[in-house]
Amino acid sequence: MSQDDFPDLTSGEYGVVRVPDAWHVLSLLFFLAALGARFLTALIPRELSPMYYRPILTAYSIPMLAAVGLLFGLLGLRNPEGRSTARVALFLNGVVLVLGCLGIAALRWILPR
Repeated sequence: MSQDDFPDLTSGEYGVVRVPDAWHVLSLLFFLAALGARFLTALIPRELSPMYYRPILTAYSIPMLAAVGLLFGLLGLRNPEGRSTARVALFLNGVVLVLGCLGIAALRWILPR
């Protein structure tokens, strides 16, 4: 049997599925999730999260989501096609991270232990 007798498995419906690098899009999605952290924590049932802990959970989830967005933005810088969007995402997530950390500092200063 020659090589021509076998079907081509590298293209068509048998080919490898290649997903484009979308790290910059994921970074922007985590930026949006950090902006909507209040609404995301509102989805948690009240039995699992008392009302007193809900603002604290929201305050700590914002920098966490922004830090993951920063990580995805840094990974997005590797792709030349999405580099400008990744820079915007890095800037936005960085601002949210700084403001979120300031919010946590203010929350810890205002609320008693």
